Amino acid sequence: MKYSIKYENYDTKVAASDWRYAAAIDGLIKYFSYNKIEYLIYYDEEEKEEYLLYRSDDITEKKYLEFVEYNYSEELHHKIIERKLSNDEFSEDQIKEINEKLSANTIMKKVFGKKKFDGKNKQEILDTIDKNRMDIIRETYRYKPNLYKNYCNTNQLFSEKNDYCRLLGYTLDAARKSRATGYLFDKNAFVGDDIKEFDFIPFAFLGNTESFFINDNLTIERLVQTNKEFERKVKAGIDEKNKRVDSRKALFKGIIESADFIDYDVEVIFKDISEEYFETLFIRKEAIDILKKIDDYEVFAKSYKTKKDEWINIQKDVTDCILNNIVLDRYIENFLKDNDKGYLVYKLISVNILIRGEKNMKDRLKGAYACAKKVVEAIPDNKIDAYKQKLTSSIIFKDYDRVCQILLQLSNYSDIEFGFVYDLFENFEDNKDLAYTFVNALAKEKKENNENK
Repeated sequence: MKYSIKYENYDTKVAASDWRYAAAIDGLIKYFSYNKIEYLIYYDEEEKEEYLLYRSDDITEKKYLEFVEYNYSEELHHKIIERKLSNDEFSEDQIKEINEKLSANTIMKKVFGKKKFDGKNKQEILDTIDKNRMDIIRETYRYKPNLYKNYCNTNQLFSEKNDYCRLLGYTLDAARKSRATGYLFDKNAFVGDDIKEFDFIPFAFLGNTESFFINDNLTIERLVQTNKEFERKVKAGIDEKNKRVDSRKALFKGIIESADFIDYDVEVIFKDISEEYFETLFIRKEAIDILKKIDDYEVFAKSYKTKKDEWINIQKDVTDCILNNIVLDRYIENFLKDNDKGYLVYKLISVNILIRGEKNMKDRLKGAYACAKKVVEAIPDNKIDAYKQKLTSSIIFKDYDRVCQILLQLSNYSDIEFGFVYDLFENFEDNKDLAYTFVNALAKEKKENNENK
């Protein structure tokens, strides 16, 4: 919450009472640090509450926009133009790229009109940017889909306070509000408090199409440090070739690889650019323990081509299943049909075992795998493919009796005893990973093709 105070030379304090205020605090501290503005993290012994203290008049539109320009320099068209104009000579392609940026959005078209860069009027372009810098920053930031517009109602930027919260999913069209807004049709019951400091929330999120804020708010210092560490991991994982930011990969890979990053229950706020609301991911200690046991997270962060010629990235699905303690059966079965997805299926099965909490499954999986490899050596290739297809289809359609029958037939045909099959007879559902492992291994050894190029 936010309060007016009189303490030394500070007149405002904010507590991280929910994730919105925590994110605003994180964004404010980044803003204050950039502008070299004094602030204070203060613990009230009487209230047993920690606050961020600051002067309200240190928040100005000019300083805010200057911080926007610094923080999002890679996203702002005029900054890209300035970098490109640092050269003394320009090729035709460079001139074309600069002119494309001069008309990249509504405000750029308004500022530059029909003015074009011809390779010789560099200073004129730079002077025009300088003259209109604040307007260009404000309107580009306000309306670019992955900037302010991704988080807040664009009409409420720089507003002092509103009847309804400016954040997407919390905001309302005041002209169209109705009795249905609040609990028991009481519009006054709608919770949508708003403060101008919520304009700093976008600075707390990291990512592009998927962005995250870690609400590690036991203390303000820990809140800031955790998100700083997350930012470092995001920047370290940027694909330099196309500047793609994979914030989900950075978050979960960071949990896996860094013992001191996050090792406790924590709330993570997630914003998908395609949705007009925020989502909450509760990352439990149990899920973190599972993540830390994954020895090759990269395999889930790649794109895979399915039998239907569709490219999918299963990273979100795998992490969501781990967080919600849901087994990966349907993903395993989807890729089980593809002989060249053996390693991916193997890793999915490994995660499945962790989610199920099976402690004594490792040796039994080895047994199922060994049986499959003996079969591969004992029968012709065409028979291997036929049996694998029948087993896969039966598993997908959950005809487990049929699966057991086929396994018995295959055992007789290959003259190999399947020791693991007795567990499937006893309880197929609980031992399904044995069947997955056997079917997945029922293929000739060949060079792995992850279909990620």
